[in-house]
Amino acid sequence: MTAPLPTVGMTDGADQNSGDLRGDYRLLSVAEIQQVLRELQSRGPRPDTAGIAAPSPRPRKGSSQRPASTSESVPAARRPRRAEASPPVRGRSGTEGEGPARGTARAAGIRHPEAHGVELEAGWIKIVAAHAGAGASTVALAISDAAAADGQRIHLVDTAHPFRSGLVAAASEELGTDVTGAWRRGLRAGVTIDRRATDTASGDWPVPPVSDSPPLTVVDVGLAAPQNLTRLAGRSRAVVVCRPTVPGVRLTEQLLEQLGTRSVVVAAVGPRRWSGEVTGSLGPRLLALRAAGRVVPVPMDRRLQVTGPTSPPLPKPLRGAGRALLELLDDGPHRAATEAPTATDPVPTPEDTRR
Repeated sequence: MTAPLPTVGMTDGADQNSGDLRGDYRLLSVAEIQQVLRELQSRGPRPDTAGIAAPSPRPRKGSSQRPASTSESVPAARRPRRAEASPPVRGRSGTEGEGPARGTARAAGIRHPEAHGVELEAGWIKIVAAHAGAGASTVALAISDAAAADGQRIHLVDTAHPFRSGLVAAASEELGTDVTGAWRRGLRAGVTIDRRATDTASGDWPVPPVSDSPPLTVVDVGLAAPQNLTRLAGRSRAVVVCRPTVPGVRLTEQLLEQLGTRSVVVAAVGPRRWSGEVTGSLGPRLLALRAAGRVVPVPMDRRLQVTGPTSPPLPKPLRGAGRALLELLDDGPHRAATEAPTATDPVPTPEDTRR
């Protein structure tokens, strides 16, 4: 690379006019070239320049071609077009804004949690933990195994985050994820288990298993957030799981007040006999349920305390507690609330419906 540079004090006797170089020009050194490049880079482009000016070619000797005007500039590079918003995905049901999974669920008659306030169906059983570490997943599995032993087909849904699922090892056979990739399905003797497969909660309930008769759906809600407790109140049957401790029964009383479910039983995981400190801390709702025999003691198992629920059947005492809870739910006020009114039954008014 050569560039003209005036020579100062070139008085040696070298042949300065040989070749194409004039006598008052010399070659730049590498250090000088780097210095020039650094100065050019430090200047930067002018902020008011619309484009990059094209360098004008140096005219050759004897050529009449006029140099191009320096005012002409190369047009600025075209900016890539922004991606236009894609049209809403149509589900199989034809509703805009719904993906294939949501459309399929709606076509199959599955209620959408977001569109329906995440309300559970009337025939479902929801298992709610009153506090952390209560044992809701074990109780949900005990109820499911007890119902499956009686010949019912059970659909157990675990809504917990995949990292917090208490039923991750409860299936004896894994079937993989569904077509949406949101639910992971497994099988257990008479029980189909669906667990969340992604960090983001799905907008649809999993598709129920195919069977001759509708399965009994048990939903392991776990420890629900306070802002989500209103969606749990309704006609669906509820099992509140707690430990018979002073903090446990206090939190259970608060949860019972927020649920307001007509059919509710309490599963107390721990000893059958409660200490005086615990009974003295009972609130009015838990006292009434205990007096009505709707508080079922669930015995603790040393093996489950170490391993958690696994694929082998639960111990017999746990299955017995699950059957007792299921019988109380079937014999409770839920049945009268869900059956069609007869000629002798009063027709419920809108005021009664809102209660």
